[in-house]
Amino acid sequence: METKKKVTGIIQIYSRKARDQIFGIGEKYSRAAGLEFLTEDIFSCVDELIKNSVKANYKFLLIFDTITAALKEKHPEKTIDQIREELFEIIKDKEAYDTLAAKTISQEEISDRVRLILNEEGKYLNIRNKTYDEHRDYTEEEKKTIASLQNFIQIRKQLKERNIKIILKIEGSKDYIYIEVTNTAPIMTHDLNRIYEKRDEYRHYRMEEKEHEFFINNIDTSDSGFGLGYAKIDSFLSNMGLVPESSITIISANNTTALLALPLENLRKYHLK
Repeated sequence: METKKKVTGIIQIYSRKARDQIFGIGEKYSRAAGLEFLTEDIFSCVDELIKNSVKANYKFLLIFDTITAALKEKHPEKTIDQIREELFEIIKDKEAYDTLAAKTISQEEISDRVRLILNEEGKYLNIRNKTYDEHRDYTEEEKKTIASLQNFIQIRKQLKERNIKIILKIEGSKDYIYIEVTNTAPIMTHDLNRIYEKRDEYRHYRMEEKEHEFFINNIDTSDSGFGLGYAKIDSFLSNMGLVPESSITIISANNTTALLALPLENLRKYHLK
């Protein structure tokens, strides 16, 4: 079966419809590679990457607005647009952005606000997914419920205004399937370090054959679960017979990109032996 060598898509809302579309594309690539039995595991990795990007983009906007408000208070002679323009310049220097953000924000408060938005998003998606499953429009009651989700509505508006989005790219060759998930906002070094720490922690548990204990100990997470999603991905990759550290790479600059490289021959040998 032939499939497109490269597919690129933009994810605005990670609804069931979007998930079904992504799963369908991934299934075509898996089938073309003779690895259709791994479609669920591969999709689970992509699912975690996208959900992690959603949280990261929400967190960036909250940090950006908190810093903007603080700078406005410090420099009342400047307009909001002037401050935002200066802040966008600061963001280009990762170290300067990290320093300013660390001085301005409370990690706990930001994480609480991210959780609040994610909870509202969950209510919205429950309604949207129900209408998708039942092939119908929103009821008046559902419209009222959605209108009440002000934190979620506001941040979705800001994402659109500032062109912050998630880009998914899938590319196939005779040797690899490459999956790239990019969120067009920077990640703080604090959060990037947390990802690496959680991955290291998970690896130690797995080496001691106590993988289940890692997830039990991390049921109640801080920072809205930042880092835990990557540990889940490492678990799926390990179960597929891959070395997680060499299978997924995180590239952090003005954007944040996770690149998943799946070596087809290794996967075939491991699962068909």
